[in-house]
Amino acid sequence: MIAATQDPFVVEKIGLTVFGNEYAEVPVSWGLDDLVFARVRAAARATPLRRIAYAKGAFDAYYHPKPSLFRNEREELSNLIRQIAGNAGCERYVVVTRGEGMLPGTNQPLRGLGILNRGAGIISYSFLYAYIGVTVFDGQTFEIKKGPGVTLEGVMKHMADSFVQDERLRKVDNSLFPVTAADSAGNTTLRDNMRDFLTERLDKILPPYFAQ
Repeated sequence: MIAATQDPFVVEKIGLTVFGNEYAEVPVSWGLDDLVFARVRAAARATPLRRIAYAKGAFDAYYHPKPSLFRNEREELSNLIRQIAGNAGCERYVVVTRGEGMLPGTNQPLRGLGILNRGAGIISYSFLYAYIGVTVFDGQTFEIKKGPGVTLEGVMKHMADSFVQDERLRKVDNSLFPVTAADSAGNTTLRDNMRDFLTERLDKILPPYFAQ
């Protein structure tokens, strides 16, 4: 198992105009990858599981690629996991990475784990967000296995859920949004809320991967 959220926390402000937008990635020591591994182990139950370590910076080029018109993210990730796995010899590799989506009703991308404040003054609201990806690789070929949601039933359920609410977002009180991005690193209330939300997300999406 490879946990690769890598603990950066995003603090993002979306103002009433583009000039009010702010974005910062804050290094935090919240043990988010340790939490990811713990929840994968819980979902795996009796399935033997071990954590594969990797060098610091191994995912930098994947998360911050050079501009390209023809990027193949699946191939990039497959090659990266092949390098990291080395001679580990596992039957399969479960990899949890930061994901990406769009803020509902906008063309504003949201990536990874973070907190968002939208609006201005009293006319604003805040959300925690947790966009994560789970990818399973064949241990011999490093081809990406089909996920449990890639069925007609799974697609229809996802479409139905998206009309109700985006489960990757959790509304929080505006007081949780840090005054400055750097303040978030030492904010234990924000940390605990993020860990709780990430746990909820992982416990929902992981079990089907071990039921296949």
